[in-house]
Amino acid sequence: MLKTLVLFTIFACVAGFQYETCNRLFRDEGWTCNDDNLCWYGCLRGRCWSQCNGAGAIEWDGPPGTCNTRYHLNTNIEWCWVTLRGAAQCETNADCIGARDNKCVGTCSVG
Repeated sequence: MLKTLVLFTIFACVAGFQYETCNRLFRDEGWTCNDDNLCWYGCLRGRCWSQCNGAGAIEWDGPPGTCNTRYHLNTNIEWCWVTLRGAAQCETNADCIGARDNKCVGTCSVG
């Protein structure tokens, strides 16, 4: 009985955070969490990127348009390039705020 109660409590705690924030596994990477769609985003090599759902979409039961907050492939995130209108390049994650909700340019890949 105690084992069942402990497992239920752990599951309830994990499930409670599922739709509230971006995937917690990546919180120490220095990326920025888009609280509106639960996707990480940032600037890499002068271009904006955003988390996306590729293979992770198969088991994601979250609200439409949100990123999977549990899935990873060997601790790698699924991501894609997004366009940054009005600027040629980004230098910081903050430069990509205007691009964080844009659709992927190309495929959603792991890396």
